[in-house]
Amino acid sequence: MTSSCLPPPRKAPCAPNAGPPPEGRHPTTVASLLFIVTALLAFAACGESSQPQAARDTAPQPAAPAELNQTARQGETVFNTHCAQCHGPEASGTNLGPTLIDRIYHPGHHGDAAFHLAVLRGVRQHHWNFGNMLPVPGVSETQVNQIICYVRHLQRTHNIYTPAEYQPTC
Repeated sequence: MTSSCLPPPRKAPCAPNAGPPPEGRHPTTVASLLFIVTALLAFAACGESSQPQAARDTAPQPAAPAELNQTARQGETVFNTHCAQCHGPEASGTNLGPTLIDRIYHPGHHGDAAFHLAVLRGVRQHHWNFGNMLPVPGVSETQVNQIICYVRHLQRTHNIYTPAEYQPTC
């Protein structure tokens, strides 16, 4: 059934009749087959390695970041007391506050001063949907520096930044 509101269907313009298709497979089918074969070869190559399995298992792994220094250990204690209820254990986030182990908190985007302002003055919601962060009473500037040291250590451990991008001051 056709509607009187709809225009009649248009036919696509056709190329002049060039005669019957060439012998053998249709060119579109050949191109499709070539694409599929190339894709399969690429997928197969992704799983391959030039090293035997034993050599891959013993290949050197990236060095783990250093253990927490004294300032970061103090920061962990302060963080667990004042911040973890919203930002979670090891800054992993909760339903009350975001994780701090995220590229959004990379030192080049949220520098140490941003952490100071957030703790001491609060901050309006701007990246996450957790509402505004209120100031955290009872935390000194020295303790904020310790928290920053701890959070930056966690970020480094999770490859949020590299030592070439940022060197913590603690």
